[in-house]
Amino acid sequence: MADEGLCKFCSQINFEAMRNPLVSDIPALQQGRTDSTRHPFKDKRDDAHKTTLLGAFSDVLLRGKACRLCQLIGDALTRHIPSLLVETDICHAETSFFGTRRLSIMVEIDTDAYNVGGPKKSLFYAFQACNVGASTAKLDIQWVRRWIDICGRDHGDACWRADVGLGTTLETIRFVDVKKRCIVTFNAVQLPSYHYIALSYVWGGPQKLRLIQSNKATMAQPGYLAKRLPQTIEDAITVTESLDMQYIWVDSLCIIQDEEGDKAIQIGAMSQIYGFAHLTIIAASSTSADGGLPGIVVLSKRKNDSTGEVLPGLSLMTALDPLAHPNEHFLERTPWNGRGWTMQERVMSRRVLIFMQEQVYWICREAIFCEESYFENGAIRFHRFHANASEPTLVKSFRNFYEPDGETIRFWKMYQSLVAKYTRRAFTCNGDVFDGCLAILQGMSALSGKEFTWGLPRCHFEQGLLWNSFTGVHRREDSSTLPMTSLHVKVPFPSWSWMGWIGEVFICIGDERCDVDLGEAPEILCFEHCHSPLRLERVRKDAAIYDSLPSQVDADWKAHHGQTVTLSDIATQYPQLASTELSKIPESQIVFFWTSSAFFTLAPPGDDANRSFSVMDSRGDVVGSTGPLGPKSNASPGQHEFIVIGSRRNQFADPVLLVLQIERRRDIAYRVNSGEANEAAWEAEKHAWKLIPLR
Repeated sequence: MADEGLCKFCSQINFEAMRNPLVSDIPALQQGRTDSTRHPFKDKRDDAHKTTLLGAFSDVLLRGKACRLCQLIGDALTRHIPSLLVETDICHAETSFFGTRRLSIMVEIDTDAYNVGGPKKSLFYAFQACNVGASTAKLDIQWVRRWIDICGRDHGDACWRADVGLGTTLETIRFVDVKKRCIVTFNAVQLPSYHYIALSYVWGGPQKLRLIQSNKATMAQPGYLAKRLPQTIEDAITVTESLDMQYIWVDSLCIIQDEEGDKAIQIGAMSQIYGFAHLTIIAASSTSADGGLPGIVVLSKRKNDSTGEVLPGLSLMTALDPLAHPNEHFLERTPWNGRGWTMQERVMSRRVLIFMQEQVYWICREAIFCEESYFENGAIRFHRFHANASEPTLVKSFRNFYEPDGETIRFWKMYQSLVAKYTRRAFTCNGDVFDGCLAILQGMSALSGKEFTWGLPRCHFEQGLLWNSFTGVHRREDSSTLPMTSLHVKVPFPSWSWMGWIGEVFICIGDERCDVDLGEAPEILCFEHCHSPLRLERVRKDAAIYDSLPSQVDADWKAHHGQTVTLSDIATQYPQLASTELSKIPESQIVFFWTSSAFFTLAPPGDDANRSFSVMDSRGDVVGSTGPLGPKSNASPGQHEFIVIGSRRNQFADPVLLVLQIERRRDIAYRVNSGEANEAAWEAEKHAWKLIPLR
């Protein structure tokens, strides 16, 4: 029987929808039998998504003296959103709709429970279903073994194939030998032939033990690492041993941290290191390497509160970190998810074992398993269906209904999503931004055959220059952490690349941008200089659909549209740059193109949230706007130079030019902001056709 201690409100919650399934269902599932009259196989449209009124917040607190679930609900609301709640706020309970055995607490649902623009008070997936009496103090490693066996037995090539193809021979690779407790080194290695685990975690500051040139020999001595490692690494070694594997790769111990040459080799191999790992352990909830893996040892045990029995065999347990939005990924607000380096470690991994504060997740390309639900039978496969909650991987075994049909379109949508997620993350050293996503770019190149330059696809390079931001960005002043380019020097990040800025970036790539509904296309042809011998080459070698669009020759500013760039042009327009400086500037730092230039006045932003400048013509009329200013932007009002990069021509609005605001330093142009300007207003102003060296 259900717990008689539940109040009349909590007793009305549709706990049946949270079965998904129970231990008692396993025998039938193993025989291929499912019960369509019960969840999770029941038609979800009938009752699984309905909400249950719990009353005012003050009433929930009052009933908590006698009702165990009301007590836990009151505790959760008070713990997570105390400053937002008032006693009269109306609360509801809602069982999860797709797959997960979770219960959400909705607050002020009639105003805006889903946080579109109203009060952000609800706690999504605040309680998880579990077996009565279930203990979460320690992970049962047999579950992990079972998940590995299922993946290896049932998923075939989908989970064995790495995103980097067959890989290349690595000059050097090091592992932690968990049996000998020391660092072992292998040379001329083909990683697919090695069976190892990789670790993805948050450093949280300087490491108390790391591999450096002076301790290489010492750390190679058997037993040296025993009782010297931070808790997260120690726990990861325990998991590795428990899974009968001998090697684990840990960046702080397997890369010589004070040797740039070794760093370059290992960082350049990240796509293979994580791509060929048998699985990657993700320490998602720890803020530092000392945090440990919850559920492995007593020092890092998990603790949740639970209700009594709400259905035969079913209880509820508090989730320590409810989601702020139902479409949010469960990793979204973890310390691990905020760090720049960890994203490529997840993206390139075929299988991951994720340690959250309350439970462990297994995710591979074919399945998601977790301690809270029994999805191990082939009759059940659970995937998050919303774009923001889907897994950030390069290869997916299924297509959600919101995704487009075309494979190429999906590829560039994935690129757009990965760039947005990556640019939301932070680095301790901002010069790491290139190295932190190098593995992802290598993986995308391996899958598509496309090349990238400073994060922009060369096959759509001019289109890539149209990237912008909805939240504002500010300039990344740091140079690359490691030497780069053919000159083998540390270089600044180009202002034309999103890597040259800090803040979330929005970039759209693909031929569909040129369709009749949007009509967006680049208006420039970009060239780059190469050394030995000094020469210019087109950045984009491939043809694009916008190359064949009819030219709008009636626009005066486009009279020289499609003009190529030569070294003679540079010598004529910028003699100092051509004669002395160009040979000293690394390749791919400057892009050259002809375009129209004009000066407009920027009016200071008002009090609006996006803090965008208004673009004004010589008569004082507003003819466009810039992108929003970042929190550390030094943009100023007054007259500024703008250059045309693209245009938008469709049946719904007047033609618009997609422009960049630039500043010049010793003749070289630098991006300051993006913007839009009415084409007719541009034509009416004094404009000039110029060769732009953009760095």
